[in-house]
Amino acid sequence: MLAARHRMRSSVDFQRVRRNGKKVVIAGLIIHVYQGMYSGHETQVGLTVGKDCGNSVQRHRTSRRIRAVISPVIPKLPAGTGLVVKALPEIHAVHLDSLMITESVLIKLEP
Repeated sequence: MLAARHRMRSSVDFQRVRRNGKKVVIAGLIIHVYQGMYSGHETQVGLTVGKDCGNSVQRHRTSRRIRAVISPVIPKLPAGTGLVVKALPEIHAVHLDSLMITESVLIKLEP
């Protein structure tokens, strides 16, 4: 479960991370990372699971899977990072691995 303090709620924040952040493409996911977006605050995570990922039941299941995989990644990111995760239609056939996601995101954050 993703803690309430880590949930991104504002559409403006989603747009800012997607426009200014670095993009990481992993099988079934597109992750936008914007380091330093929330200076002095905790990391914020936003999820996007569109209708192309299935019906309502499938989309909610996908959201739960993504939240479960992203939760261990959050403490490893620098404070104040903005993270937007978009599910792609092939997400149902992919095994999600938090270690792989962590490594991919941290590599993008290196200068």
